[in-house]
Amino acid sequence: MDALNTTLARLARLALACAESLSAVAASAPDPQIRAVFAHRANMQRCAAAELGRRAQDGATTAQEPLSAGQRRGEPQHVSPPVEMGELPLLRHATQQAARAAAAYGELLREPLEDAELRLLLAHSYRGATELQRLLEQRALEFTPSRTPGAPVRRSVP
Repeated sequence: MDALNTTLARLARLALACAESLSAVAASAPDPQIRAVFAHRANMQRCAAAELGRRAQDGATTAQEPLSAGQRRGEPQHVSPPVEMGELPLLRHATQQAARAAAAYGELLREPLEDAELRLLLAHSYRGATELQRLLEQRALEFTPSRTPGAPVRRSVP
């Protein structure tokens, strides 16, 4: 049970880090509609972080083993944000955070879990993180030019 609580606390921190990076992307997005989508996704990640943190805390309280101060606060992992400014570096950073969260959810889902409600929550969070990762990757592709400048244009001859 202690390992599960530690894992849930780690997932909560990953979700919170993902939410923070999404908030940065939302703030840098020039399009109000995209800004709203990323702000909404950031709020969803914050809700997931809060629920996972609550479950980790409840499990630790049940087991009579209080969580450490860092686990209670749900501090995000200290992954450096991009040094460059602009939407594209922030998108790439948020994509990395979403990928880390999705991988962690998937890892826990592969283990046997007795709590069906927790499994459902993890499956929902995994799906949300993978969809978010695809959304961020697609948005980042919009910044990539279709061909590099100066490269010859290939023409097909009929």
